[in-house]
Amino acid sequence: AFVDVILPDMVSLEKVWIDIARSEKDTLQIGRTHLLHAEPITFGFCMAWYVSRFGKRIVAINESIKKFEGKFSGAVGAYNASSLFVDDPEEFEKEVLSEVGLVPVEISTQLNQPEHITDLMHYVMSSFGIVANWADDMRNLQRPEIGEVGQPRGEDISRSSTMPHKANPIGLENIKSLWKKTMPEMVTMYLDQISDHQRDLTNSASQRYVPEILDKFDYSIRRATRISKNLKPHVQNMLRNLKMSADKTIAEPLHLLLSACGHPNSHEYVGKLADESYATGTPLTEIVLKDKSLQPYLQKLTQKQLEIISDPSKYLGVASKKAEKIATMWEHRLKEANLT
Repeated sequence: AFVDVILPDMVSLEKVWIDIARSEKDTLQIGRTHLLHAEPITFGFCMAWYVSRFGKRIVAINESIKKFEGKFSGAVGAYNASSLFVDDPEEFEKEVLSEVGLVPVEISTQLNQPEHITDLMHYVMSSFGIVANWADDMRNLQRPEIGEVGQPRGEDISRSSTMPHKANPIGLENIKSLWKKTMPEMVTMYLDQISDHQRDLTNSASQRYVPEILDKFDYSIRRATRISKNLKPHVQNMLRNLKMSADKTIAEPLHLLLSACGHPNSHEYVGKLADESYATGTPLTEIVLKDKSLQPYLQKLTQKQLEIISDPSKYLGVASKKAEKIATMWEHRLKEANLT
């Protein structure tokens, strides 16, 4: 199931995200911390964060599957029964397991060592969490007061049952809802590591639900892929939101540059100027450039540094390059792992 269905579905989603990261690597967007405007990034950089996280889970799942081991060692794992019929029961076990593509585990009881399935399900659940995190971010970016991405009407967007003007992002909400339902079952997987002596049946009922976990996970991956393909960045709204806080976002580069130029308490001083900007409505950039006490420090700045103070959209670091780098890196890693 993993090799034929789930891993290919995960790779399909990863490739769509890679395409978005690359195509939107230069699309300006305001970064957010604590839900508040922070510093400029790009939408491609935003998506590259998910490309990297999800890609690592894909590789981890693929490697976990390769490490699966089997057993054919009897009711307590000591080869009691097979020893009645063959001289080398461990070699016989190896031959039997090779027929289904497995190698013998070092030692077993009636149970195989449970860490194989526990590790695999951990990687599945953490993958599910990444997709739910992405769904939450994309859903919030569709809020009218933000409006930075949108989706066309269809099976992942529902018209409100009583308010016809509303387009509800039910697909993204459903992904998070399924993750919320599924995530606590990982606790049961950890509990199933424990079995009294050579075997008990306290995991018999609980592990019957493992296929259900995988089914919900794969369904959500397919839905996320469909949504991602239809996701439309609203570039003008991203620029609008960036400009909304543009003059305030110079506070970080400004206090760092002032400090580098010898200002004794740049962080506190710039903070007070920002408070003044909020209180008076005067752009922080304007207040800074008129502040006589700052002129000796500003004169030490390079032309590039002054441009950042005047135009915060240039305070991007390497966001665009990083988005391209991550996109290319994960294209190569998927190929190296023979997943594409």
